[in-house]
Amino acid sequence: MSPPLFALVLGALAARQEPTSASGPLHRMFIEIVGPLALVQVERSVAIGDRDAKSETVLDLDLPDGARLVDGSAQVAGETLKLATGPAAEGRVAYAASLAAQHLSSASVPAEDVSARVHLAPLAGSITVLLRYRYTAPLACRDGRMVLHLPGSQDADPVPAEVTVRFNLPKRSRLAEASVAGVPVNLRKNDRQPLIKVTSPRRAAWDVSFALRGSNGPFGNVLAVRVPGSDRHFSDLAVVICRPQQPARNDLPGEAILLIDRSRSVGPGGMSIQRALARAVLEALPPAERFNAIMFARSAVQVFPLARTATREAIDALVAAADPHHLENGTDLPASLAQIAALNETAQGPETRLLVIITDGAIPESQSAERLASALGPPERRDRLRLLIFLVRPPADEPVATEVVDRLGRFAGRFGGVLRVLSAENIREVVDSSLVALRQDGDLFNLRLAGKDGLVLSPNVAPGQGVAKMLSGHGSADVGLVGEFQGTTARLRVSAPTLRKEWRQAKRNEHKAPAAWFGRTKAVSLFIEEIGPTLNQDSGGIVRGQMDPMVLRNALALAFLPRARACYLSRRVTNGTDLNLRGRVRLELHLQRGELEDAVVTKESTLNRPEIEHCLREAAFEIEYPRPELRNAPTMAIVNLVFRPSTVLEEPRRDASKWDREIDLILGPVTFDPKKLLEEETNRAARDAGTSQEEY
Repeated sequence: MSPPLFALVLGALAARQEPTSASGPLHRMFIEIVGPLALVQVERSVAIGDRDAKSETVLDLDLPDGARLVDGSAQVAGETLKLATGPAAEGRVAYAASLAAQHLSSASVPAEDVSARVHLAPLAGSITVLLRYRYTAPLACRDGRMVLHLPGSQDADPVPAEVTVRFNLPKRSRLAEASVAGVPVNLRKNDRQPLIKVTSPRRAAWDVSFALRGSNGPFGNVLAVRVPGSDRHFSDLAVVICRPQQPARNDLPGEAILLIDRSRSVGPGGMSIQRALARAVLEALPPAERFNAIMFARSAVQVFPLARTATREAIDALVAAADPHHLENGTDLPASLAQIAALNETAQGPETRLLVIITDGAIPESQSAERLASALGPPERRDRLRLLIFLVRPPADEPVATEVVDRLGRFAGRFGGVLRVLSAENIREVVDSSLVALRQDGDLFNLRLAGKDGLVLSPNVAPGQGVAKMLSGHGSADVGLVGEFQGTTARLRVSAPTLRKEWRQAKRNEHKAPAAWFGRTKAVSLFIEEIGPTLNQDSGGIVRGQMDPMVLRNALALAFLPRARACYLSRRVTNGTDLNLRGRVRLELHLQRGELEDAVVTKESTLNRPEIEHCLREAAFEIEYPRPELRNAPTMAIVNLVFRPSTVLEEPRRDASKWDREIDLILGPVTFDPKKLLEEETNRAARDAGTSQEEY
């Protein structure tokens, strides 16, 4: 690696004593692009104590997304102040003590959405400080180009910066084009390290962007670099994958089949959005496009007997069939995919179909990517399908779970196509861009690191888009990437050189709290802190939904128990054993987003009558359930039922609404023995009422 830009440029500044230029305050930025990282050093002069010598000066630094401060320093009257780093809380205490010793007051600055904040306090009257700080920032991918986005200045009276940029790319990489702050760069042939000097805008945001020559197949442009850590055997890995825009190479299939989710988890509001999305898809297709639709929940219903042309009347008929008031429990996506497989078997000729899946993403964990793929039939039949998956929810709803997006990405990766998570506000835009991506060979799915860990970087990467990641503990000199593209596995290996040690990122404490820098001289006290929420540790468990037990208890007592009574009373009686049938049924109800996903008869059940157990499960699917407070989290309710014949001589018939006391709800992970709980509950009920269960 060639000598760093800062060693060449800043050497002449070491002897500089006056922190202002002839034209006014000094503001310089030195940016070096090293692989997927931008190394940025900022120099700026700050006058403090001019207006109020008894108060500090506060500067907000809005750094690029993902930026991490490396260090900071200051120069005051020829004296260089080096700052000590540590946790933000310790630096804040030390800085407050230095203010109190000089009877200075702290400025009242409201908390805002900023990346870092600089506190400067004059200890010897008004003075001008030359402030220096350095940070690293990962590049992003936008429209097929690597981009470093510099946010606009938040100063009351900002000063334009004199910007110097140098590209330090790997040996085999060459720039195809580049621009800095909107100014195109004049590139010389085979110039791997061009040096550019421009002046930044006074207040507006600006970019450093570039594109590389050539491509690495479906991965596009890939850059990686290792970032050394505090331990010599440990380092982080920064990697950026940027797929270029491709010319349209494929025509859309001649027929489209829409699978529209009508399960209760969608809700009336979500169903209205899905109808608008289905209309937008059909209106964006070519005028002669034929289509059909399948509404799926626990069962799948085909809307039209035969495919129809996407006329206005046909689209209106589809929208009318997607009635928000006709929702049902259960989400059986494999059943609807099996219908698609049947249609493929009867299709004539090599014509392909566009399969569009529209859902809210509340898909049970049991419906794995492998199960969904196998439902579409053998691989030779799958080649006749192009896949387009839309995950959409109302604006006020919780986002789709990451696990669901990853699972559907693995499913879609077996076929190629496009996967999008969208909101109600950008339906038209996402539909149009999705069809464009479909013509450009589709997304790269299940992008992950090669190796035993198989760390997933992204469930899908669209053409013109990319992924930027900073990964901990990956110190290998080579980086292996794996992805699914058009139904096949794509692989790539790139080198990851090591970053210079002086750009080692600031070490955070054990709770990953923001870091801080503090120092003082006789003339000034300086405190720099990162601003941002503390990163929460992953609990590793399953978050369960929160629900008032009485709400679900009453819903089951009023709606389910009369149906359960009918299942028992309607049994077929052929002998004395049937007449005196007794037994216990323990039914687990798995709920998510107000929808019953499954009703399971557990092994603790002793009734041993499959027809009654089947009736109980069917009855459970006919009920409308309330949603928990955490609408996206699963909830489990357990209903314990004891069946035995009732006689007039033993006890008069009771109202079914009193059965609510026989419903045991378990909210959250099961951390105890359910069988033991059942025995304790039965004994308690026997002591309180003199009988273990209600009679049928």
